[in-house]
Amino acid sequence: MEQSQFQEKVTYFKENMPKECPITYSMKIIGSKWKIPILWHLLLEDGQHYNELKRTVGGITNTMLTKSLRELEADGLVRRHNYETVPPSVTYHLTELGKNISDTLGELFEWGKKLQAHQSTDN
Repeated sequence: MEQSQFQEKVTYFKENMPKECPITYSMKIIGSKWKIPILWHLLLEDGQHYNELKRTVGGITNTMLTKSLRELEADGLVRRHNYETVPPSVTYHLTELGKNISDTLGELFEWGKKLQAHQSTDN
């Protein structure tokens, strides 16, 4: 990024900063270790069952997955759909609010790819 373009962004952020920093507020909602990976995997494949989501996220405990899903649901980013069957069947979906994070996750995806490429050339 050119210095002038970078400076324009910084100026915009400074001039449009609300009383509470939007980054800090956003991190209160999605800032735990597991919430972004959960949102990412629901973005890639919406409507996953609990165990399917646990497998795709990888490395998450049942306790943390349950806690994270409940918090994401309470914050309006994820919707839990109970099929009212025996045995119970539940799937998780991004809400419209949850889908709004797709551009941000896409930017993180691209930044991560660049970072990985940069790191691999340094080694």
